Amino acid sequence: MTDLTWNGCLNTRDLAGLPTRYGGTTRAGLIRTDSLHQLDSDGWAAFRGVQAGLVLDLRSDWELTEPHPLDGDPAYRRIPWIDPVADQRRVAEDEPLMADIYRGSLDRNTGQILQAYRAIAAVPLDTAVVVHCKSGKDRTGLLVALLQELAGVPREVIAEDFAVSEANLRIPERIAALPEAERATAEVLWRSLPSTILAALEHVDRRYGGVRAYLAGCGLTPREIHRLGLRLLSDVEVEAVVFDFDGLLMDTETTMVESWIAEWAHHGLELDLEDDFWPGHGGDTSTVRYARLAELVPGFDRDASHARRTAHRDRMHASMDFRPGIRDWLLEARELGLRVGIASSSPRKWVVGHLERVGALELFDVVTTGDEVDGHKPDPAVYHLALSRLGVPGRAALAVEDTPHGIVAAAAAGMRTVGIPNPYVDPATMDGLVLASAAEQSLSETLYAVGSAA
Repeated sequence: MTDLTWNGCLNTRDLAGLPTRYGGTTRAGLIRTDSLHQLDSDGWAAFRGVQAGLVLDLRSDWELTEPHPLDGDPAYRRIPWIDPVADQRRVAEDEPLMADIYRGSLDRNTGQILQAYRAIAAVPLDTAVVVHCKSGKDRTGLLVALLQELAGVPREVIAEDFAVSEANLRIPERIAALPEAERATAEVLWRSLPSTILAALEHVDRRYGGVRAYLAGCGLTPREIHRLGLRLLSDVEVEAVVFDFDGLLMDTETTMVESWIAEWAHHGLELDLEDDFWPGHGGDTSTVRYARLAELVPGFDRDASHARRTAHRDRMHASMDFRPGIRDWLLEARELGLRVGIASSSPRKWVVGHLERVGALELFDVVTTGDEVDGHKPDPAVYHLALSRLGVPGRAALAVEDTPHGIVAAAAAGMRTVGIPNPYVDPATMDGLVLASAAEQSLSETLYAVGSAA
């Protein structure tokens, strides 16, 4: 959180600098404030310096006593937080505390809340957004708290930021200056207590199943929800996700290892996986391994060995599907509007054959393979080709890899990376964000994490 000096306004601050569970801190560009009518000439100069792409006014019709200073400005939009029709059904006696009012507001005003968040989601991520109501405390506080929750800001930090409004607006002093008979009501309605916003977030959990489910219930699409959280985390939106194949999408590394173990055992030998079995690159090492068997086995028949080993491997492949969480990521990528590709050092026939076997070829826009380029990973050639076909620059794409040499190749192509190591890779050898499984978290959350680290 960064306090801003906009002369005339008391409750202006940028939401930058707050810690998140995705690593790093929130970035600048989402500004909350009280009514801009109060700005003096110096305040307006400071405001103009932000170059906001959206100024979102949450006030209701009944609050308007004069035109907004930005009326006619393309950046200005007034979307009342309170639905006037739904508000007629409100029973004030049922909401004696501010926490009750907040809970009721979230339940009643979903149509208006949808419009407000949709307007924010439509703004380019590298363009500032300013949100205000009258005091920048309650309606603005609710809108901001849900965005902070979505971006992974810890709840105690959300509560601390919420409470800053009380100090900025000098609410305790104002209450103390009231006639004694009015103070009790003001204590209920004016304060910005941490417990109030925490109660609202707990209500979202209990009644709706969390902030994402709440926003989806309001009518926001998965892509809009994703962009709302990303607004606090990164100024670049990932447009494509590119997956490695072997060991990442499917655990063909295990079936490969088991087929070689079985072939060694057929000849009465024990395969030592620590004895230079892993080449550290994405190329085919079958020729080297058959040559090793030929050294160990008198009268070795390479063709018979190959047929036996691959038949055993293919029997294991018959029931193989994607690794845990991968299919969910692929489907989620479509929901988020992302292009999806494969960049594998394996031959096209191998990759496409597996995808067709599990009925998943149509989930990919691009399949790029090792027989289409000269170098194997860690050479970035296959990633450069995939990015060219997808039509996106490296900085706007995420590579998902299972090996260190794959991570190196993707990084050399200018891509963001996440590692999901196969069973034979030590996670400590992989740079950047590393997950145990795609089932560990959603693709959207993963993109938040890599965006925060960029």
